[in-house]
Amino acid sequence: MTTNFICNFLTLIFLFGCSNNTSQTENKREQKTMSSTVLKIIPTNPYYVPDKIQQDKAKMFLIKLYKKEQIEFITTDTIEFVDQGENFDSVSCNLCGQNIEIEDWQNAMDKAYDKQFTDLEFITPCCHSKTSLNDLTYHSTAGFAKFIITISDAQTEIEEQDLNEVRQILGTPLRIVWAHY
Repeated sequence: MTTNFICNFLTLIFLFGCSNNTSQTENKREQKTMSSTVLKIIPTNPYYVPDKIQQDKAKMFLIKLYKKEQIEFITTDTIEFVDQGENFDSVSCNLCGQNIEIEDWQNAMDKAYDKQFTDLEFITPCCHSKTSLNDLTYHSTAGFAKFIITISDAQTEIEEQDLNEVRQILGTPLRIVWAHY
């Protein structure tokens, strides 16, 4: 019984592995689809959640811009860190511009996480000033939010005039986060 299973398994591997129907180009295309880019739109105020009517209007507007992409509106009970995935580079102080050591930032993130990101206060190690983890300069952009719009595999950036329209609809300033996973 075990021998038959192994033989069948090896036969399947051989058949699929030796198929001439896949070109190198198709293999590269499959590799690209394994990773994804997500356009995230979040309020600059982590606590802000637009009402249902505003969300519906914004979704209708974005569907016209991103016809083929999957658009999701996510509302969470708690504030979440809206990350940039592999696009993360570094973090710097929004007050003096100095780089913040990743270990210092990570310690502050751990402390904030323990409080479900309800307290984002951060004393900068560079200029010893009070700021917010949300206000730090993230290279590439990131932030905190309870409300997140995600557009999967977006191929184009949102134009400034369209972003302004979404701001008007949602009634709040917005931040763009490009994430690559």
